[in-house]
Amino acid sequence: MRPIAIFALILAAHTTPTLFAGSKKSPEVTIRLHGEGSSVEGPSFSAEVRLSNPDKKIFMRKVPAVNERDITAFYPFPGNDGLAGAYFRLDAHGTNKLQQFALEEKGRLAIVLVNGRIASAMSIDGARSDGLLYVPGGILPVEIALLQKKFPVIGSESAFGKKPRPAKTEPAP
Repeated sequence: MRPIAIFALILAAHTTPTLFAGSKKSPEVTIRLHGEGSSVEGPSFSAEVRLSNPDKKIFMRKVPAVNERDITAFYPFPGNDGLAGAYFRLDAHGTNKLQQFALEEKGRLAIVLVNGRIASAMSIDGARSDGLLYVPGGILPVEIALLQKKFPVIGSESAFGKKPRPAKTEPAP
């Protein structure tokens, strides 16, 4: 075999895994709960964002406390802003993270990002141990449709993903 062919094979073997490294499919819809940060934390840890309700600028921590990987089911409802709101049931890991977040951040703001957009900002009033993340509004109808494809509705988890059975037809006599 020629040295050029051997070099090409070695190069292909080493570069092929890196070609597919970035091809991990990104989630169709993201739900992230971020805490209120401060300007002292620096740009690596927090970013300044503008809230619309209430209209003010705050710092938001870049690392979310809870994300869509912690969600097992959700329940949409008409939101307080004309859009939709939802309850998100969290798995055990997400429940622990939410409880710890609520204890540490009591009295501060929590910001919910849906697909990178600020959907809701709310005051943290205390620890919750029920494993439900409450988002009072700010979720668009198209995002609810994406969530319905990805997660079951709370209360109907067992039917999620099952295809409806075709109706039995009896032969005519």
